[in-house]
Amino acid sequence: MPRSAARRPLPSFACVLALAAGVLAAGRPARAEEAPRLRVLAAASLTEVVEALAKRFEGARVVPSFGASSELARQIEDGAPADVFLSASPEWIDFLRKAGSLDGAAVVIARNQLVCVAAKGSPLAAGGVADARALLARLGKGDRVAIADAGVPAGEYARKSLEHQGLLEAYGARLVGQKDVRAVLHAVEQGELPAGFVYATDAKVAAVEVLFRLDPASHPPIEYQAAALRGAADPAEARRFLGFLTGPSARELLTNAGFALP
Repeated sequence: MPRSAARRPLPSFACVLALAAGVLAAGRPARAEEAPRLRVLAAASLTEVVEALAKRFEGARVVPSFGASSELARQIEDGAPADVFLSASPEWIDFLRKAGSLDGAAVVIARNQLVCVAAKGSPLAAGGVADARALLARLGKGDRVAIADAGVPAGEYARKSLEHQGLLEAYGARLVGQKDVRAVLHAVEQGELPAGFVYATDAKVAAVEVLFRLDPASHPPIEYQAAALRGAADPAEARRFLGFLTGPSARELLTNAGFALP
């Protein structure tokens, strides 16, 4: 071969890979756009229901966060990104309404009852306890009772009930505050505390037994409300989810979980 016909340099390995990737990509169908995210902040007692609702809601990817209604409402007021709020108490919906954080009216989605629970197989569960006064008589000297912190709906309902019965002062230092109702449930289920006040629906998702129900007349009605938020990324989508919460699919899930329907 004449010297003038010098060899052409071979393409680099990286170039070959890049060309191959381009060919493959060109033959691939375009990836469908991801569904929009819907950020839902919900009371801890709604955890299982909202997670199930998220799987049924079409057209958007529901991203839930759970906690005490009081804590979530304050986060929203402070500017936390959220589209829909589900509260275990009308009080925290009113709090956000006054703060100008709601987009339209709230809707009532469910109701609940308050109960006292003990761990399955515990002495309290085995012996049976008729009411709050009987529980006080059964507690040992150092025994204490779990209750959600002040301001948290479950804790406020329980304190109102004890006050109505003239027992709040008698319980006094025996009450141990927890960050939300699921923390109460966990403390009782794990045997950290012998008894605690939770919602009737909470008792269905843990290894606990209901000792007694608190008289609904002894505290304000336990009413869950949902509202679209002014800071929603897509207001129309947030309102559509609100409608979904009152539809047949949501009502079925709420009923199966033990909630009462409005």
